[in-house]
Amino acid sequence: MSTKQKKCLTCQRILKGRMDKKFCDDYCRSAFNNKKYMAERGLIRQVNHLLLKNRRILETFLEGSHSTVTIMRKTLSARGFQFDFFTHTYFTADGKKYVCCYDHAYSELFNEELLITRMTSKTESLFIPYNECERG
Repeated sequence: MSTKQKKCLTCQRILKGRMDKKFCDDYCRSAFNNKKYMAERGLIRQVNHLLLKNRRILETFLEGSHSTVTIMRKTLSARGFQFDFFTHTYFTADGKKYVCCYDHAYSELFNEELLITRMTSKTESLFIPYNECERG
């Protein structure tokens, strides 16, 4: 039988109890797992933060009853909008491209002008709800 005492993987305290025990309490177990997955979740958290920031910026231009507004590209840039981060693209029947950030979108017009719009129920119906993607 081994006389070596096992230590908690988080705080290094000596463990008492079961032979296969790895942590002294739930706090240490949680802290260990949070640290273990932080790299993966940290990247996802950063991307989600940027996407939500972009959406909020687009939303500020559509406050009130405005359904569309035309602004200059540099105006979005000045507010911190990052054009490389978006959720999806949408093409209209006539081929016009909209770059979307959740339920808000913009389309490039001409001379650095952008048309900002809120997605309507017609475009939202093109998305398949999550539960319809699952296999029974």
